[in-house]
Amino acid sequence: MTDVAFAWDRCTRAVLVDALARLDVRRFVVETRTGELAIARVGRLRHDPGGRHVLAGCGTALSAAWIVLRGLGIRPVLSFPCDPGRPDVVAAVTPGADDPATTSDWERYLALRAVAGPPRGRAVPVEDPAVLAGLAGENPWPRTQVTPHAGSPGLAVTADGDSCVDRVLVGAAAHSLRVAAAVRGLTTEVRPGNQGRAPQAVVLVFES
Repeated sequence: MTDVAFAWDRCTRAVLVDALARLDVRRFVVETRTGELAIARVGRLRHDPGGRHVLAGCGTALSAAWIVLRGLGIRPVLSFPCDPGRPDVVAAVTPGADDPATTSDWERYLALRAVAGPPRGRAVPVEDPAVLAGLAGENPWPRTQVTPHAGSPGLAVTADGDSCVDRVLVGAAAHSLRVAAAVRGLTTEVRPGNQGRAPQAVVLVFES
């Protein structure tokens, strides 16, 4: 692999905007800077103490942007800036080395359009442990764990701590699970987890 000078041109921005348009854009702003993509939180939502859901939304945007870059044949490099002048920026992705997209990368990119909740009125939970274990094994995000959720046919996403970074990573991991499920033709729903020290999300998985 060799280093490349990547620039966000009109075409690549269009691909990114298309991927982000399906997310809750009340929670984040994505800035395509020179040689960097920055994800910033936007305000607060009602009934969202500590901005927990806003940060999880930023994680969702981070996951989608990561998948887009892989589809473009770029190996992303993740960082969490600490800029007193821009405290709203919670994560940054720098295009790294040239790394051609794999079949799996393309499947995940195409599945961004297919991420959806269960059919209304006829949701059939996926209870097969092998299917859930396969989804859990596709979590690529550091400082997060995905385990079976006690009490429901779904997956629990937890982080190592309770910082803003941890909350962003939980959102990224939950979105990655939803994309992995969509690749398999499954639908998903994300619900808030425990309100304790470790941020958590629960991803319920359903038949289409």
